[in-house]
Amino acid sequence: MYDPLEISLSFEYMKKLTELCKNLDFAVMGGWGVYFHVNDEYRKAFGTEYLKSRDIDIFIDGKDINKFNKIITNLGFIKSSYFFRYELIYGKNENRILNQEEAKKKPIFDLIYIFLDVFSNSKIAKDAWIIEELKNVKIKMIDDIPVLDKNILLEMKCHSFFEREKLDKEYKDACDIYALLMYGNTKLKTDKEKKAVEKILSREDLCTFIAEHVLKDALKENIVKMSVRNLLKPSYHFQ
Repeated sequence: MYDPLEISLSFEYMKKLTELCKNLDFAVMGGWGVYFHVNDEYRKAFGTEYLKSRDIDIFIDGKDINKFNKIITNLGFIKSSYFFRYELIYGKNENRILNQEEAKKKPIFDLIYIFLDVFSNSKIAKDAWIIEELKNVKIKMIDDIPVLDKNILLEMKCHSFFEREKLDKEYKDACDIYALLMYGNTKLKTDKEKKAVEKILSREDLCTFIAEHVLKDALKENIVKMSVRNLLKPSYHFQ
């Protein structure tokens, strides 16, 4: 779905962050969080890994924000377009991270942007997006990686699913929601989650995309529709 180099760089820096933040209240969320929650069951089903992520989304407790900011500054992250977003700029030809002045001299096709979105539970973290669902955050260790609780991940994925401006992110959200429900042993628990599943069912393009990128066969679109319909049965959700 994404450029393999983009994914590789994102994974590399996500791993660096988890190592450097091991003594902080820190967790991976977003697409990488979904990956860690579903990957084992997905691999059993398809013999390959689940979709990886291009961006890095993380949770940091407000009390640790100053330590965290020092860590990402030392890694080279700089402020980006949103107050909660940071970035690294990688030059393909140079095969290294570039500073802003170097990047300005390069054509856009020679650059890869690694985005880091920071979420928190306290207004102390001024350069983070404060999310109500993170007030009582739960963290699970998966393969030595601290990962946000899958139920909170699903709730946040469903929220972003209705806010996306770019079609590729909407498609990825649809895949992640489907994967959490099918391979992450996650249940529908809120109206927002139910509406997200209804949105998937109502959109032919979303069902086809999930079939192609999650089930590995665009012709399995009807399987996606059938499984999504089953999710909406009263016996399945709100458990």
